[in-house]
Amino acid sequence: MPKRLDITVHLAHFDSSFQANFGPLNSAVASQLTSLPIPSPASGFTYSFDDDLGTYTRTATSFGPILSERAETIGKEQFSFGFTTQHFGFDKMDNLELSSFPALFQHSPTVDPDSPFLKDLISAQNSIDFRITQTTAFFSYGLTDALDVSVALPFTSTQLDARTELTINRIGTADDPTLPHTFQSGQNVASGRFSNGSSASGIGDVIFRIKGTATRWEKAALALGADVRLPTGDELNFLGSGAAGFRPFAVVSSNLGRVSPHANFGFQFNGESILAGDVLTGVKAALPNQFTYSFGADIGVSQKMTFAADLLGRRLVDANTVRVQNFSATDGTVFPMLAFEPGGVNQTDASVGFKVNPVGTVLVTFNVLMRVGGGGLRADIVPLFGISMTP
Repeated sequence: MPKRLDITVHLAHFDSSFQANFGPLNSAVASQLTSLPIPSPASGFTYSFDDDLGTYTRTATSFGPILSERAETIGKEQFSFGFTTQHFGFDKMDNLELSSFPALFQHSPTVDPDSPFLKDLISAQNSIDFRITQTTAFFSYGLTDALDVSVALPFTSTQLDARTELTINRIGTADDPTLPHTFQSGQNVASGRFSNGSSASGIGDVIFRIKGTATRWEKAALALGADVRLPTGDELNFLGSGAAGFRPFAVVSSNLGRVSPHANFGFQFNGESILAGDVLTGVKAALPNQFTYSFGADIGVSQKMTFAADLLGRRLVDANTVRVQNFSATDGTVFPMLAFEPGGVNQTDASVGFKVNPVGTVLVTFNVLMRVGGGGLRADIVPLFGISMTP
């Protein structure tokens, strides 16, 4: 998506350093795309066949959770469909503010390890504005009274704007009249401001889900399921992750009258993506796997309204974390630079919303996802709006 900065002299000699500074950001974007909270494709209306009445009757007093699952299934041969739209405005990566952060570009090695060129540095002050709007159409069908299949088809729009102020620090070539490092050939231009932006829209990563109720108790149930994510989105435009994924999960939920608590646990296995590797060479690497969980409850406020709240968490295994550290040049000057460390990233969000049944089996959903804690690429507040229907 982003284009190169318009630097005409010695550009290639700093390319590897550019990848070292911003390559992990691509991986963070891809990891986030694998974990964008897709609203549950399960219907808000669940049914079972009543032998005494000879017809299907509703089995739940609430319309269910919004960003998590419940163990109940939709019912044999029942069908539901709808769409949701969410807007993500990413403003932080770990503790790094994307509106203002430093970077340092070092010269690539040359054939002469003692060359004064190697001492020169480019320092940068950067700003990135990255937004994603995701509209997801979803469909669910009950194969049996205990088994559902669903598909989520996301249409994703991304907008990325980058601005940078660059300064050439001629530590090794200050007295060189040939000006080997400059932003304008033949002139002493040691600083510059550059900006670029681009947008893209298209299909994101399609997700197929199967969920079955494994066992039932008097007022509770256990369901097992799995998500399969296909890399159908264009990863170079950040429309998709560029990697296939598989997430088995378990759901426990209970029906206690108007209150229905639930808990979800899963582990997401991710494949390899160019975003986790090197976009300059096309080499792929594995995206971090994730352990996911959520706890919450949906409450039937009335026959026409359900309130839903969840605490959602994930642990990104072997994900990079970013921080700012100091770098001492050969002349003793200290520059701030980005440092990426492997390890793990924890993310916690709170989801609060409600579903309203204005007419028939139509449900209108409103929700807000709020960052609670943890690192990675994050948005403070994510609004959601959706409509679904069970014919």
